[in-house]
Amino acid sequence: MKRTVIFSGTTEGRWLSERLCAMGQPHLVCVATEYGKEMMQENSLTRVHVGRMDTEEMTQFLQAEGYGRGDLVVDATHPYAVSASQNIKAAAGAAHCRYLRVVRAPGSAPGDPAPEGNRTREDGQIHVYKTTLECALALNECSGNILLTTGSKDLGLFCRNVPEEVKKRLYVRVLPSPESLHLCLEEGIGPDHVIAMHGPFGLELNLALIRQYQIRHLVTKESGSEGGFEEKVKAAGAAGAVCHVICRPLVETGMGAEEALREILEAGAGRPLSKLPEMTVTLAGIGMGSLSGETCEVREAVESADVVFGAARLVQGLQKKETYALYQTADIIPVLENRKPRRAVVLFSGDTGFFSGAKSAAGQLKAWNRDIDLRILPGISSVSFLAAKLQESYEDAALFSLHGRNSDRHMAELIWKIRHNGKVFILLSGAEDLQGAASRILEAGIRCRIYAGSSLSYSHEKVEELTPEEASGYTCDGPVTAMIRNLSPEKRLLIPLRKDGDFVRGRVPMTKECVRHESIIRLSLRESDTLYDIGSGTGSVAVDAASLHPSLNVFAIEKRPEAAALTRENASRSGLGNVTVIEGEAPGALEGLPAPDCVFVGGSGGQLAGIIEAVHAKRSGIRFVINAVSIETVVQIQEAVRRYTPEKAEAVQLSVNEVRRLGAHHLLQANNPVFVVSFTL
Repeated sequence: MKRTVIFSGTTEGRWLSERLCAMGQPHLVCVATEYGKEMMQENSLTRVHVGRMDTEEMTQFLQAEGYGRGDLVVDATHPYAVSASQNIKAAAGAAHCRYLRVVRAPGSAPGDPAPEGNRTREDGQIHVYKTTLECALALNECSGNILLTTGSKDLGLFCRNVPEEVKKRLYVRVLPSPESLHLCLEEGIGPDHVIAMHGPFGLELNLALIRQYQIRHLVTKESGSEGGFEEKVKAAGAAGAVCHVICRPLVETGMGAEEALREILEAGAGRPLSKLPEMTVTLAGIGMGSLSGETCEVREAVESADVVFGAARLVQGLQKKETYALYQTADIIPVLENRKPRRAVVLFSGDTGFFSGAKSAAGQLKAWNRDIDLRILPGISSVSFLAAKLQESYEDAALFSLHGRNSDRHMAELIWKIRHNGKVFILLSGAEDLQGAASRILEAGIRCRIYAGSSLSYSHEKVEELTPEEASGYTCDGPVTAMIRNLSPEKRLLIPLRKDGDFVRGRVPMTKECVRHESIIRLSLRESDTLYDIGSGTGSVAVDAASLHPSLNVFAIEKRPEAAALTRENASRSGLGNVTVIEGEAPGALEGLPAPDCVFVGGSGGQLAGIIEAVHAKRSGIRFVINAVSIETVVQIQEAVRRYTPEKAEAVQLSVNEVRRLGAHHLLQANNPVFVVSFTL
């Protein structure tokens, strides 16, 4: 992400910084004076540097801050600060940064003369000068009180080039900063002739000051609409005063503030934007729920928001805010469409990056409106909070969530994690989830201690140490976070494959151990893959494969009821929740199933060609492994895939001899040779 530094001191610079803050863009702002710093909103996204710098000092500053090639240096200094702009541009070039000059549109008043030289409008009410000195000298010929609205920087040019009699008629309007007031005193302007005020100044206020001090001549720079130029000219005209206008020192090339904002945002996004974001939506993690657990960045986002969304318990304590007790994105979008807020915040409990609804909300919001500026702010998760309460680390722990997904499969995956890890932190919807987990722990015979935290961060929070027996009867209100410490975690087998004797078989054929293991290896399974075991029989392949990792999603398809029942029993005996038995005949039984990554065919029932066609129709890049015990079946496989262009096609023939004891002798007993054919379609 490209970094941005803004050299400010003007309304445009402040506006740019405020917009970048609203859009979550960190940036650095440089101002010349402490008063300039006071005008900025320094926060977690905006850092302000104070001090005047020449070219060399600016270059050293940029390099020390790490700014370099491609980073943006935005010059939003005053249009009359010519030397400052020259220094900034030179420093940006020396630091290999991209220089953006923000220029202010010239001001205009009805009938005012072109600014190419010293001119006077026909009615004599507006005089235009090329330089400040020429304007100061012209005031020597004037009678009546004079109001300088050109600031304190050029005050010396007026005070040192006018007679004392004229100087006594000078009134100066400057910023209420110590630096400006000190310059007034140095130039001999009495306190009763100093008007220390901060703009913007509207027509009415200008007119009131002109009348209050009986001003006959008003001196202004051609500062544009942001500098209130037109309001000063109109006020002078309405009061019958003469307006003296000092032209800009040179005609600059650059861009307006909105164009500069677009350039900054596009550099940060790394892509062109169709238009500037009209709405900023912030997805913010509020922590466990109490305000004490809220980060300063989230608090700033909420305070600056026009509307705030979230579950009722998250928004109910917000004062003087337009809130909506909504957290489903489908319910939030209609409000955003109708309300059209500039800044909206959606609150989520915990941390936005840890089992949070922020992930799906971000996708839905971008799908709704790609041009919104989307921000995500993290919160303190209940896991890190509970770990701190227990004085435990969690970098060596497994993390899991049952919150809103308490299914058999997820519960089985949790037990798998507990069995093989010394510490597991769990997010739970409530007491019932913990009761269910404790019951499964008891069934699995795992020795452990359970630490349950409820109402974390609130005054009534409670952290308890429980045995599994105690946890099976646990009660509380609201979400629960728990840590489970396994007193004797099992080392996980590097190749967790079963022996034939580990399966209930009955009279159903089973893929033998060596063939099964070779077939699973050739499937090249990866975490989170979906596997079809077609013709599962006893389910030996499905169970062995599912045991490799709990994230695997295994569908065992079997047409014989007794064999399907055996697959269920063997999966249950192994404590697996990631095996789904589909009772039916392929390829028809495959309809409606998610597309697989891998397919094992142990028995096709003569439907091999139809099975391959049905699977291939779901997606490409699927790995097939097919077992065949006869040459004819191998030929059928070749014919079935002839219409395709298989990749990584391999075939091996396994001949396995088991050693059996017969009396005092040990004899080899041969199993039928099996072909293991594998390919990718």
